[in-house]
Amino acid sequence: MAVKAPLFPGYTPITNRIFIRNEKLPSDSATAKSRTAGTDPTTILIYGWGDGSPKHVAKYSEGYHALFPSARIVVVINPIFAATTQTLPTRTESMRPIIDTCFPTADDGSERVILHIMSNTGGISAAATLNAYRERHGPDAALPHHLCVSDSTPGGLNFTSEVWRWSRAMAMGVPKWLPLPFKFSQALCAAFLVFVNYLAIAVGIEPSGPHSARIFTEHDFATPRALRLFCYSKEDDLIYWEDLEEQAANARSKGYRTVLEEFKGSPHVGHMRMHPKQYWATILRCWREAVDMADEA
Repeated sequence: MAVKAPLFPGYTPITNRIFIRNEKLPSDSATAKSRTAGTDPTTILIYGWGDGSPKHVAKYSEGYHALFPSARIVVVINPIFAATTQTLPTRTESMRPIIDTCFPTADDGSERVILHIMSNTGGISAAATLNAYRERHGPDAALPHHLCVSDSTPGGLNFTSEVWRWSRAMAMGVPKWLPLPFKFSQALCAAFLVFVNYLAIAVGIEPSGPHSARIFTEHDFATPRALRLFCYSKEDDLIYWEDLEEQAANARSKGYRTVLEEFKGSPHVGHMRMHPKQYWATILRCWREAVDMADEA
């Protein structure tokens, strides 16, 4: 049965949330091999922000395709409702097709991977992918990657202080045909998030946000050999810059090499849109630094 999926020109749907471009690397092409060998990424995994539409998230995949035309690019669309309500086994199962398609065998050193994560909802799906890789290849296996780009994530983890901001992001995804004032929609979303959070705690389940932030600082899940790039703005009204800098410092204290790149005046996940030259130049610079790190290891 064909997978029903939102329109995403140039990409093949793996599921209704996961899309792939350049599914089969052109290994029979000497030109392509010489272009990618040793320098360019072989696979780029892009995790869109909560309720981000394919046409908007596609702008990031097109930017990567311009930098690395032979790379296999996987794009994941992330509904906020799924990220906040699904259990870890369900989230892991939803990301398993990425492992089946791109990493069916354990790492042999041939893959050069970029993880590009947008907002906390993207981070939840990325963490589920790390878990799916480990379940497939064993408890000592961490998904191989050279560079992890965190765009507007992670933020603060204190539920009480963060829930109103999270509810605002969730309310933005309420269908426009539903005639509710935005503040009322946000209040409903906040009440829903409170219910889900405390229900998870009551039954002994770690909420998805804290879980994703935690395992991205555990070497068994996220390799410390990868460079971490944090893209942020002091004008972001959903992820406060102080919280992001604190999370970057925590990663650094756990043995991860980090780079902080500030973008002036841009909103949440709006850095690429407002500062495209700075954004892509920063990613290219950090990719080259990550490759140098791998060569030195």
